[in-house]
Amino acid sequence: MKKSVISTLICCTCLSQLVVLSVQGEFSTSVGKVHYQKEQHPKLTGQKVAMETQKRVMKADKSGLKGTTSSIVRSGTPGGQTTGGLRSVEFAIAPIEGENPAYHKAIFVKSDQQGNYEVALPPGKYWIGSKAKALDPVNYRPGAIVLSEEMAVVKEGEFTQRDLVEVGYAP
Repeated sequence: MKKSVISTLICCTCLSQLVVLSVQGEFSTSVGKVHYQKEQHPKLTGQKVAMETQKRVMKADKSGLKGTTSSIVRSGTPGGQTTGGLRSVEFAIAPIEGENPAYHKAIFVKSDQQGNYEVALPPGKYWIGSKAKALDPVNYRPGAIVLSEEMAVVKEGEFTQRDLVEVGYAP
């Protein structure tokens, strides 16, 4: 009798750990052309936020954002050549709540090798920008290459076009 109770407790403990990990988002999934990866956010306020974000993304049917990502390097000498073009870039999309981005609800998107991305989102206002800024907005400092920040409004039944550019400067 004691062995079956102990076995049952061990099974329940293992299952509860798996549920907690999946709710906290420590797994990655692929949806269409976009790679989502929920990462531990320093200001994550618990399972409720993770579940709300998941519901918000899952409710999106035929609306969202699409576009291209480019990376360019500007010459540091006068008259120098700018190089670069379309390429895969990872970035963040966060809903706007009130006047500010809700960074703790950000999703992370990576465009394909040709620089194309498409992500389904419910209607609303969104901030698009650096993954590093979304993960730690208080301590964020731009690096040598900076992704342009954009605001976008997603309307029901439409995919809003936003082309993103990350820019670096050569010496």
